Amino acid sequence: MVKCGSPRMKKHFSILLILWLLATNLVAQNALYRIEHYSVDDGLSQGSANCIYQDRKGFIWIGTQDGLNKFDGYKFTTYQHNPLDTNSISANWIYGIDEDDNGIIWIATQNGLNALNPQTNIFKHYYTDKQYSFNNEEIFNVLVGSDGFIWFKSSHYLYKLDTLTNNISVFEHALDYFVNNKSDNGFPMVEDAESIWIGSANGLFQFIKKMEVFKPYKNIPEDPNSLSNNFVSSISIDEKGNIWIGTGNGLNKFDKKKNRFIRYFADAKNPNQGPIGNNINALCNGKNGTLWIGTFGSGLSCFDPFTNQFYHYKHEEGDEKTIYYDYILSLYEDRTLNLWIGYDANGLDKIDLKPQKYKTYQTSKGKNGLHLNSDNIASIFLENDSILWIGTWENGLNILNRNNYSVKSITTTSQNQHIVGNNVHSIFADSHGLIWIGTKSGISIYDRKNKTFNDLDAYFNLTLNIKLKGVRIYNISEDYKGNIWISTRNGLYRYNYDTKTITTFTSSTNDSLTLYDNTVVCTVCDKNGYVWIGTRTGLNRYDYSTNKCFRIGYKKSNKPVEGSQRTYYIPSNSYIYHVIEDLFDENIIWVGTGSGLDKFNKKTNTFEYYTIADGLPNGTIYELIQDKNGNLWMSTNRGLAFFDVAKKKFTAFDVNDGIQDLEFNNGASYIAPSGEIFFGGVKGVTYFNPNNQKDNTFIPNVVFTTFEKTSANGKKEIRNISDLNLIELRHDDHSITFSFAALEYTNPRKNTFKYWIEGLMNDWTFIGNKNFIDIGVLAPGEYTLHVKGTNNNGIWNDKETTIKIIVYPPFYKTIWAYIAYILLLGSIIFFYVRSRTKKLQEANEILRQKQLTSLEIARQKEELSVKNKNITDSINYAKRIQEALLPSEYLFRKLLPNSFILYKPRDIVSGDFYWISEKESKIFVAAVDCTGHGVPGAFMSIIGFDLLKNITREQNVEDPAEILNLLNLGVADTFSKQSTDYELKDGMDVSLLVIDRVNKQLQYAGAFNPLYIVRNKELIEIKGNRFAIGKIEGNENKRFDVHTLEYENNDMIYLFSDGYADQIGGPFQKKFKFRRFQHLVLSVHNLPLIKQRDFLNETFETWKGQMEQVDDILIIGIRM
Repeated sequence: MVKCGSPRMKKHFSILLILWLLATNLVAQNALYRIEHYSVDDGLSQGSANCIYQDRKGFIWIGTQDGLNKFDGYKFTTYQHNPLDTNSISANWIYGIDEDDNGIIWIATQNGLNALNPQTNIFKHYYTDKQYSFNNEEIFNVLVGSDGFIWFKSSHYLYKLDTLTNNISVFEHALDYFVNNKSDNGFPMVEDAESIWIGSANGLFQFIKKMEVFKPYKNIPEDPNSLSNNFVSSISIDEKGNIWIGTGNGLNKFDKKKNRFIRYFADAKNPNQGPIGNNINALCNGKNGTLWIGTFGSGLSCFDPFTNQFYHYKHEEGDEKTIYYDYILSLYEDRTLNLWIGYDANGLDKIDLKPQKYKTYQTSKGKNGLHLNSDNIASIFLENDSILWIGTWENGLNILNRNNYSVKSITTTSQNQHIVGNNVHSIFADSHGLIWIGTKSGISIYDRKNKTFNDLDAYFNLTLNIKLKGVRIYNISEDYKGNIWISTRNGLYRYNYDTKTITTFTSSTNDSLTLYDNTVVCTVCDKNGYVWIGTRTGLNRYDYSTNKCFRIGYKKSNKPVEGSQRTYYIPSNSYIYHVIEDLFDENIIWVGTGSGLDKFNKKTNTFEYYTIADGLPNGTIYELIQDKNGNLWMSTNRGLAFFDVAKKKFTAFDVNDGIQDLEFNNGASYIAPSGEIFFGGVKGVTYFNPNNQKDNTFIPNVVFTTFEKTSANGKKEIRNISDLNLIELRHDDHSITFSFAALEYTNPRKNTFKYWIEGLMNDWTFIGNKNFIDIGVLAPGEYTLHVKGTNNNGIWNDKETTIKIIVYPPFYKTIWAYIAYILLLGSIIFFYVRSRTKKLQEANEILRQKQLTSLEIARQKEELSVKNKNITDSINYAKRIQEALLPSEYLFRKLLPNSFILYKPRDIVSGDFYWISEKESKIFVAAVDCTGHGVPGAFMSIIGFDLLKNITREQNVEDPAEILNLLNLGVADTFSKQSTDYELKDGMDVSLLVIDRVNKQLQYAGAFNPLYIVRNKELIEIKGNRFAIGKIEGNENKRFDVHTLEYENNDMIYLFSDGYADQIGGPFQKKFKFRRFQHLVLSVHNLPLIKQRDFLNETFETWKGQMEQVDDILIIGIRM
């Protein structure tokens, strides 16, 4: 059953009531609600949504004419009949949905009653005797009663199911066999304290539970107090106990005390006295006492019981902000004030009924629509809080009356009054009662007293406009003296009201006290009387005392101020879009540039940069506004941004938050005295008042939704885990992914998440809007995955959801395998001893006969043994030499206490080696991979070790790139002495890091090998040059590059050779690869260093399995 009512939310009542009243007669503009549409393209199984329901966890269920759907805010899960699966739903045409106290979902279908167990995803079908069979009968609705019984209805009968005994009771109501007793959308069932109210094609029936009898209510043509029509399609009981009945001809309210029906019909002359249409198909009680009414063909209505008024919503063709379709099948208001509307063959709408933070003026169709000349907005001005002046690109000026939505259009060709240009870039009201309109073709003046538009030259009787005709006007402002500043493409002009004179400011390449550029974009006068001028190539400050335009940052260095990382002497970008003075600190000027937000300090003449890296959605800051709280709002090319000045934190807003579009326009902003803010873009005007914005306080329930893995045989498995608390895996399962959802539907794409894996991680990891985690592989063991989520306004659900994960080891590592190993070993020993004894007896006889031959063989064996021992002793001696050359663990830990080394030679001696040295405040660390391994690699390592020591100690070289260049020459020179007839094919891959502890800097150079830095749970890869050390053809003129960056506390740095990534193993006997190695270090970087080393070693051994080690392994980890 579709339930639409319930818990009262009085704290929201006043807010929502105001919204309803504001919405009156403004439906077509849709400024107050955000509508989102879902269709088969989004995963819905079919377009006709017969019924909608929200279960106790928060999932939205939609019954269609071709399947059952479960929606989690991200995707639809579909359940459809499969004739080969007896556990599937019995039919695809769904009439009703309800849930019992055990979480079982009950579904009324075209072919019987179904009960879905969400834990097993199995449907149970219920049957009765043939006399009342509903197995092949349409069940038009289902209701979970307050008494625990399951009530459901067919065309002839009402059934009561006792789920404890599976007994079914049958009750027959009166039928009219001369009418069709069926419905494509089912019939309604609702319950009050005494009765079940049932709709039918033959009237309304009250089933009195205590007496188990039906009381019918029918249309009596001569009785106006009877039911308006016998086809009852919808029923709803409001919080006062009134029963509302939707019929094929009118809406009814049943007064139980007076036993009469009050009828409401559509009335074109008095539209607020009745629903929008008479064919009522769906009813739903809102949380604030309102009644939603869905009609078939006429649209949506809302009845306000406090004013006894109906308000109407219709589809407007081509307007995405109106409801999608007028043929409504179902309505449901969820627990967080979202209204869901199911349409006939046209999908589903979700309307957010909560107060919207952002509202938009956009062109809309229909007689009640907003009819602007264009939605591409260039300038904005608000007059007297109710008259909004809107300048457009190419389409003139619109003057909007916000009270009645009337629009007056002023263009170059409009009758009676006109302006000089249709590109209106600036609208400014001066202190003399005039409104200046700057266009692409000059300036017009609007006189408020005379209410007339005039050309500038005609109004002032000046020649100023002669200079400005055909010139783009970017901005108009007024200084503290009352002078008007006009920013144009051809320079800056100042008009003096008192002297009626005009002063021109231009740029001169020979004079640094002139404008940076003649294209002047904006001006502003600060509290000290300075005029700040933004141009396309820099920022100027005009001083009345000198009558000069000082160039800010002129010929200054583009490097940061010493001791700072974000403070500079020049703007972040030379194109200055907007400049404002801080309202609370007269020493601060805020500058919007083509690369971000700049905070200019007048005392130090420095700019503090804020960029995309700090949270800005885009680097182009078109407009800046400071609200009454001192915080900044700005428009960009990727939406709006809010900057909390005290916390230095950005929040970005996009179209999902209700703004007009991602792209805004320069010059299109305004803040009213009331604090209301306006921004214009390519699709209209977005407006809001920061002081009135309310966050969505509904806390989402966070649930796991699906789990994916790939088995060792390559088979992919996807499972629904919304009701599971345990996942069991094999050791060779991989590509492990968990999906989850925060079941709050206001704006699911803005919901955020964080997780941690107990047994693998030590802290939470924030993953933003991503609603899944890709774990990859897990070593055998027990883990617990914890997830938390927020709603679209960042309100966290502190109650985390968890799921346990058990990864079973391979059989050969289980206790049973070890028992089998012991038994097998004992058997082998027994049979071996027995067999060996017999063979020895036989061998003694043979040995006596072949004594001389055996003695010779023994002598040769002894000879080989001695030679082998000599060779092994030589290699072991080489190993001791190599180990003596390597830095001791004591030295390494003395220089870098927070570090570890994982060093695993493949052979006795290694081609990989590590090296560390200290020189004053700098520490040199290298991880070197000599081509080859074993003895050849060891020889190369000795040469490399000696050369590194000589370059740093004897030659006093500190730059890592230069060290590698000299190492390259040294290796080449060493081998060139041996032969000139061939080029050396072997060399060294090197990662060389210099740590400057005084300046907290890292300098890195690499030959093939990269450097990994894990910072704030993100991995930064710094790549080395793509050539090796050595006398290799093509290397003669190549030079290594140095990479310099600042390090932060707790940065985790990794230097390594390629042996780990090249190891073959795993379920498919493939290379481990660097991508998996990156994920591995990200997973362990927060662990203590010794545990990191042990975990890396254990993972390597697990991956290698029975395979041979293919190369030497070297990993150095350093925590800064």
